[in-house]
Amino acid sequence: MIGAEKFWDGMATRYAARPIPDMAAYDATLERVAAYLGPNDRVLELGCGPGTTPIRLAPLVRHYEATDISRELLAIAGERAREAGVGNLAFRQARLEDDFGDGAYDAAMAFNVLHLAADPEAALRTMARSVRAGGYVITKSACLKDGQGWLRPVLWVMQRLGKAPDVRFMSSAELDAIHEAAGLKIVETGWYSRKAGARFVVAQKHDQLPG
Repeated sequence: MIGAEKFWDGMATRYAARPIPDMAAYDATLERVAAYLGPNDRVLELGCGPGTTPIRLAPLVRHYEATDISRELLAIAGERAREAGVGNLAFRQARLEDDFGDGAYDAAMAFNVLHLAADPEAALRTMARSVRAGGYVITKSACLKDGQGWLRPVLWVMQRLGKAPDVRFMSSAELDAIHEAAGLKIVETGWYSRKAGARFVVAQKHDQLPG
């Protein structure tokens, strides 16, 4: 099985060309995200892909930093941001487990990423550390244990053919639990979309993170 960086570099052009499969669900997600952002906020996004979400959200905040493991996806995202004229948006290559600083951001976000992480728990701890006390960690993740377990053998074959990334099978209860274990208080959840098992979670950082 190829590594994540090589996989996404190889998929970058095709992935960026794909239309968003459920635009209504995507718009609903961003509407809820926007409710937690302010014009003076500094925002971090992990796994930004071809930049669609950062370009939509960056105009709502002071500074937006978007990261991805794939240099090829970041190149596409950067070009799209320049074409859109978004000036407060910065891109950099990073892994989910990288250090993004303690309390450097007002919000940290990851959309359709945690179920692709080798260690979702570590990724959430990293996100929690990166936001200030009272800041928000906002995620949207596939919960494939909730009615989509039939995908496991299909993905197993595709992964060995190099046509699918590694995927973590989680339930919504497990997803909520790892947010809470990272020292976060869940304040909102939703399904966008329910058909795809995409669970939206907004969690707020406690004053003190667990040791």
